[in-house]
Amino acid sequence: MSRSWAVAAVVTLFVVPAAADTKSRPANWRGTTHVVVDTPVDQFTPHAAISPYLYVNRCTGGCQINGGTLNDARTNTSTIPATGPHTISEFKNDQGMTGAAADAEWNQILQCMREVYSPFAVQVVDQRPTTGVSYTMAIIAGYSSEIGLDPSIFGIAPLAGDCSPQDNVISFSFANQHPNNERVFNVCWTAAQESAHAFGLDHEFLFADGTSACNDPMTYRVDCGGEKFFRNKSAQCGEESTRPCRCGGQQNSHQKIRSVFGDGMSIIPAPTCTIEAPIVSGATISNSSAIPVQAGSKRGVEKVELWLGKAPDKMFKWATAAGAMFGAAGQPNPSGYAIPMPMGVPDGNIDIIVKAYDDLLLETDSQTISVSKGAPCASAMTCAKGQKCEAGYCFWDAPTGEIGDTCAYPQFCKTGICADAVSGDDFCSQNCIVGATDACPMGFECIAGGGTMGLCAPLDKGGCCSVGTDGKVATLMSMFVLGLMLRRRRR
Repeated sequence: MSRSWAVAAVVTLFVVPAAADTKSRPANWRGTTHVVVDTPVDQFTPHAAISPYLYVNRCTGGCQINGGTLNDARTNTSTIPATGPHTISEFKNDQGMTGAAADAEWNQILQCMREVYSPFAVQVVDQRPTTGVSYTMAIIAGYSSEIGLDPSIFGIAPLAGDCSPQDNVISFSFANQHPNNERVFNVCWTAAQESAHAFGLDHEFLFADGTSACNDPMTYRVDCGGEKFFRNKSAQCGEESTRPCRCGGQQNSHQKIRSVFGDGMSIIPAPTCTIEAPIVSGATISNSSAIPVQAGSKRGVEKVELWLGKAPDKMFKWATAAGAMFGAAGQPNPSGYAIPMPMGVPDGNIDIIVKAYDDLLLETDSQTISVSKGAPCASAMTCAKGQKCEAGYCFWDAPTGEIGDTCAYPQFCKTGICADAVSGDDFCSQNCIVGATDACPMGFECIAGGGTMGLCAPLDKGGCCSVGTDGKVATLMSMFVLGLMLRRRRR
């Protein structure tokens, strides 16, 4: 049965820059162009569910692809090539070799694809599933000209006009025409992007927090390199600039694929995290001290948090630093951070822990460092608002405040955010993305705080908000300053 919406083929073009322009481009630069070809949806094989199998095919001995009016990987049929059949040549390594001589590079690409898809219930295989089993096929081999396409096209795949996932689809990543520079990661990038188009993903340009989407495979951007992963971050769509996403709103590539397949288990370990000298147990610190940290992950560190208090269960997050910038080789692993002691930390005995997170919120604690700042507390009178004093330590009890509960200080709230409603009682809140669907719980609305970020406020608290570490100290914008989005320490 036909439907009214259309299907698009998404083409990735690699454009070699003119000789006069090469010095201004990074070594792995690739220009990109977005091409859309509308196709009736009934050219997909009807299906009840999306198969968990992603078959990456190196075309050993050559792949025969049939051009036709139907997309069906099981019969090697695709609407993308001109009428066929066509033969796609076998995968070649960066030395132009095939077969066993290319195994090492192929295995690196296969491992990269498995790492990229491991957070989802997807099985990346390099052997064709048994007869009758549906699957998505990602051809990683050959040249675009072998199926009648322009030789500047490095990847192409079908994309449903309503962003719905499709089964039994073939995506093409023409590995043999990729340049040698960072070849494994670039071929994996192309194959991850093209295969994900079959699952309904659009291109991404800019994350909602204003950072480049260059570390997500759905990007065309080249302002960073290294291995790319489907990021658990909302993004604005686009190729060379932002544009509306094909199906409205913003796109979170991780959540989009997760909604198709469900959860897997990332094979990339949680980040490493270590507090460095001179901050060692027994040290004395002051208001001018900074906590030096080394944290890293193959996936990248999204943020590090500074927790202070009395270990193990009377700790509180005092500051957050954004993960280091991604560069030509990805994010340095590990990266160095220097987290200043926040204003308002009272004197006393202090245990320090730093937590490092990736974008999936996989987290690792550093070692616990016990230091002193000034004299140990003798009573809660010298501690911060709401704190207790015990054995020379100032600390808060574990937070119990839910969103909307009345609060006198942020540490009462489970989110660590106590917002001032301008009139009436302060209340526990949480960060939100303005305009995002379900940005806040039912009965709350997302109030803008600058850019796309905001805070959730009860519907009867119109005109909110201001927030601060001790009640009514700062404006809403200051909440985002309070997060101490710190720059990576220069080394």
